[in-house]
Amino acid sequence: MDLSRRNFLSGLGVFAAAGAMSPAMRALAAAADDAAQPLGGYWAPHLAAVAEKVRANAAKTVDGFWFITDLHITANRRQSGKALAALTPLTPLRKTFCGGDLPEAFAARFENDKAGVDFAVDFYRLFWRDPVEGSGQRLYTAKGNHDFTIRHDAKTEAGFTYSGLEAKRIVMGSKGCADVVTNPDDPTACYYYFDNGDAKIRYVFIDTTDQINPKRTWWAVEYGMHEVQMKWLADQAISTIPAGWCAVLVHHIPFTGCVGSAGDEKTFRPFREFLEAYQNRGKIAFCGKEYDFSGAQGRILMSICGHEHAERQTFQKGILHVTEPCDAAYGDYILGSKPWCGDLPSKKAGTVHEQTFDAVQLDPARNLVYFTRVGGGQDRVIHAETRVAKAGVPLRLEAPLLKGPVTWGCHDADRIVYTPNPKNRYNPFVGYANDVATVAADGTLTPKKPGETMVVAMDANLNKEIIPVRVDA
Repeated sequence: MDLSRRNFLSGLGVFAAAGAMSPAMRALAAAADDAAQPLGGYWAPHLAAVAEKVRANAAKTVDGFWFITDLHITANRRQSGKALAALTPLTPLRKTFCGGDLPEAFAARFENDKAGVDFAVDFYRLFWRDPVEGSGQRLYTAKGNHDFTIRHDAKTEAGFTYSGLEAKRIVMGSKGCADVVTNPDDPTACYYYFDNGDAKIRYVFIDTTDQINPKRTWWAVEYGMHEVQMKWLADQAISTIPAGWCAVLVHHIPFTGCVGSAGDEKTFRPFREFLEAYQNRGKIAFCGKEYDFSGAQGRILMSICGHEHAERQTFQKGILHVTEPCDAAYGDYILGSKPWCGDLPSKKAGTVHEQTFDAVQLDPARNLVYFTRVGGGQDRVIHAETRVAKAGVPLRLEAPLLKGPVTWGCHDADRIVYTPNPKNRYNPFVGYANDVATVAADGTLTPKKPGETMVVAMDANLNKEIIPVRVDA
């Protein structure tokens, strides 16, 4: 059921008059009242400052969008939808991309397991989709591994998972998705693309959990992409990128290590290698078909996702991979984003740090992507093209887009180490390597061996300019 807020409240009133409101419906009625409350005044100065930066970036970029992910709605302060709506008249950005994961992992707080998923769906409409679309933006969602499935608790093997058809109805139910290109031969397709012809950019939304395990009721969506989706993306979305155009790939689970886990790297390797073949004008056998991209004239500007709840980026074999921090009021975005973000603020209610998302603006001509933070964290500019160095030959780097003195750091682009956290098994410590290169305090890179490294320049406020470097022999 897809209801406007007015009809939704009216329907609740009918039940209330009949004395038939369940605990779930009473909670939804309270949520509807909360959603109708204005955004707290403490947000106004922050949003004005964000909007000023976004407008300045708009003068040098061709397109942009808001990116918000891992809402885990019942653990969310639920002000970000209102903030997005408030930003709409202040900036030229008219698209919001959600990276998925709407419900929480567990349903024990609800009267039944299905209610845990249904709450997330209804809350998403009330607190995000309705205000965002009502402000004049188009909303697009990538399906996550918690969409739309839940476990009762960590000890029992019980829960609820919606069918693929129901998941599609929810994911593809926004106004933005009314005009996208998707696979008409896949009844559960939650993958699609749409084009901005003026900017010459194609946005490709990918489903990284596109199958449901019929033997399980809880967390039954499976990590990975089945062949039907991969063939369609290969033939219809990627191979057809027009000459001179760029593609931005939007999904939930990272395709590679360093921004994700070793498991992610292994699971998505076939599709990632296809993308790398396209990007580097190579040949590849993929899903039973031979592809020769020697004549391809488009390119992939960036892959952007969520899932890790932290801010990380890497550049591997010609492709920029970015994972964004969670909007939910969790603390793992603090530890997971170190050391490149310093000590991020806790998501304290009643402060602008209660939410976390970014404005993402694209400058393909200069191979730059601008990230402007809303809530806790800092801004970034990431170069989407590598500098090239030679092993043993120092390379002096500069960060002209930052102001004032900068601090330099770097890390290998293909290796990250997770160390268990004895206090929280879902929030490991993150470590980086410097086997490929090191960088001195003046920005001089010392390349040690062939490979790829991410060089990070940070100003006094930890705003960053990030430069990928490929080291050749």
